[in-house]
Formats: sequence, C-alpha cells, structure tokens
Amino acid sequence: MRTNDLVSLYVSFVETNGGKSRPVLIRRVSEQTVEAFKITSQYEKKSAYIKQQYYPIQDWQSAGLKKPSWVDLGNIYRFPKAGLNFKEIGHLSKLDQNKISDFTLDLKSKRRGKGQKIIQQRSSKRKHK
Repeated sequence: MRTNDLVSLYVSFVETNGGKSRPVLIRRVSEQTVEAFKITSQYEKKSAYIKQQYYPIQDWQSAGLKKPSWVDLGNIYRFPKAGLNFKEIGHLSKLDQNKISDFTLDLKSKRRGKGQKIIQQRSSKRKHK
C-alpha cells in the first residue's frame, strides 16, 4: 500500500456507532499509521459546503472504481497500520494526482487556512465483501 492507492477499508462512522467497508484514497503511509480520505459516489444531494470539499475523480474507471466518484477532502482518517485489513482497488492517475493537489490548495484558501480534521480509527479485523 502506498500514497495515491485506492483501497477498501472498514471506516467507522463519525457521529454514530458502526461503520462500513468503503473505498479510500491513501494519503500517507508511515511505519505505524495509514492516513486516507474517504471516496464517495454520493454527491448530488450534498450541501454546497460539503460539495466544495469533494474532488471529482476524472479517471475513475482506470482507478478501479465502478461509478463516478469523489474524494472527500474534509477529513483525514488515520488507521493503525498493524493488522490493517484492506482490499486493493487501483491507483489514482497522474492527472488526478496533480488536479487533487491544486484542488486541495484552493480548498484551503476558501477555508482561510482551516485544515482537515483528523479522525482516528481503531484497528479492524473485519473482512471485505
């Protein structure tokens, strides 16, 4: 697993109990942790505030996704690396890597420097479907 990989991980819900296996974009991998952004195919019914933090993946099919998808740059999810159970999906294209970098800089300026919230995830042994 490396930066810009797309994998499926169990992600805990933030405001309620439970969670689900979902695609994520790997942001950073260190010796002890993996940081990732959630990927969603749900966009149309979101508020304008939420939509502004969703980067539209241009090359979603070549990245291994089944339908048009967006990277939610609002929160960073941090997972313990030890025992992390994941399923490989694909890799973000060079085009999307460059565009998401520019998109992130633009998002930070819109938010006047307010960064993403980091959400700590527990280790999960859940199997992927």
